[in-house]
Amino acid sequence: MAGADAVKQLKIKTSAVSRLMKDRVASDREIEGQKERIGKVRSDPEKDEHDVAKQEEVLAEMVAGRADELCRLKDFALELDSVVELTKADLGSSEEHANAADVFGQAAAILKREGVELDD
Repeated sequence: MAGADAVKQLKIKTSAVSRLMKDRVASDREIEGQKERIGKVRSDPEKDEHDVAKQEEVLAEMVAGRADELCRLKDFALELDSVVELTKADLGSSEEHANAADVFGQAAAILKREGVELDD
């Protein structure tokens, strides 16, 4: 991989993995907010069981989306790791390479905590 192209690929892959990790955090916050919303709907005497069921359906959709987020994070993290390994000889001491390796480590930790294996 040529130097400028390698740096560009590292930045693109690093940004993609960072974005997916941020999305994961935002998703977790939305799920917690939805759980609170369900509690409020349950305690509201003007709401019936249909309202509660609809809110629980929304929560189920959010939770189901987490599996897709994990799958995409795994795929992008593996791509990032591949680019990091390919560029190690040329860019091993660069700031971009160090940042990419750090972001990959963070993604790997998230995936491990969620029980997703990175071996492909």
